[in-house]
Amino acid sequence: MSRSRKIILVLFIASSVFGMWARHAYQQAEKRKREELFRRLSMHNTLRAEATPTPEPIPAETRDMFDSTLPQESLELVRQTVGQDFRLLELWLHEKGVFAKVSTDGQSVKEYRRWTNRKEIDGPVDVVLSGDGKLEDHLLKTSDADLSLVPKVAKEAKERAALPDSKIASVSFKLPFLRYVGEGPEWSVMVESGTPGVNWQNKHVTFDAKGKLKKVY
Repeated sequence: MSRSRKIILVLFIASSVFGMWARHAYQQAEKRKREELFRRLSMHNTLRAEATPTPEPIPAETRDMFDSTLPQESLELVRQTVGQDFRLLELWLHEKGVFAKVSTDGQSVKEYRRWTNRKEIDGPVDVVLSGDGKLEDHLLKTSDADLSLVPKVAKEAKERAALPDSKIASVSFKLPFLRYVGEGPEWSVMVESGTPGVNWQNKHVTFDAKGKLKKVY
């Protein structure tokens, strides 16, 4: 192998490793932000319950977020709350709820949250944008997100991750953090097992918009 080809190969490998590291770091940062959101919401709900009469309870949601029509129903409730056409920056699913970052004007983004134990939609909440590039280049049509695929990608992700006694931690739909020109949105499924701080493990499994496997890492 010529010296120039070796250099190209080394640069390609280094670029791939950096890409994987950057994606992992981004996913972990997002996970920490969500965990902090859950913690704050829990504290907020506790304080509000102490200050106000107990609201009328709603039937407990027994369906699995990742194996039911809950995502479709939740996005429809968000759509009704927004009250006008919008595009998606990100759709994020968790067993406790659905989080949609949307834009109605192509210039700003709001987040709407549908918790499974509440009737009302939380939001809009302002989203602080960072990074270069135009927001327009990162927005998706709601029709791009085929939520009927969630049970399929969740099931396959668990199989591909092959972690002991695993469960789905989250499913997101958005454009990849690092992507090549023309690459479309993807499903990213986080699979986890074990106990944090003891034997916790996790893997991310990605699929294209139509549910075809892309990567396990």
